[in-house]
This record gives sequence, structure tokens and C-alpha cells, in this order.
Amino acid sequence: MSRTIQDQDLQIWEAYASSGEDGFPARSKLVFHCLSDRTRKARFSVRDGAKSDVEKEVATLSDAQLAEILSGADELK
Repeated sequence: MSRTIQDQDLQIWEAYASSGEDGFPARSKLVFHCLSDRTRKARFSVRDGAKSDVEKEVATLSDAQLAEILSGADELK
């Protein structure tokens, strides 16, 4: 499941859950890809719990809460 949000710069981002390394549930991530500017690097935030827990966050957090997580997210390398 994914969801789109708008940041403070009016960019549109897709947010979705990703499992931890090698598919293990530890260190699941909330990943953000900018849909309105494909030159921006993807960003991520490590979350507690399994991928299903992060999917629940994507579904239940408000746009403002997701935008706040995005503002503190790290760039994917």
C-alpha cells in the first residue's frame, strides 16, 4: 500500500513501507519517493516493528504526520 502527500515545498511524495535488510522485519523503513521531481533522491525513515506495522502507519497517520516524518528522513544511497 502506498499513499501520496504534499510537502511544504508543494512537492508530491509517495510514501510506502519497506522491509528490513534481506526481507527481515527488523529495521523496516518508511520510504518516500518524489513524484513531482524525479531528480530528488528517495528518502527513508527507519521505523519500529515489521513491515506490516509500517504499512499501518502509512494508512493511519495524517498527511501532516507523514510530512513531518519526511522532513526528518535520510536520503537513500
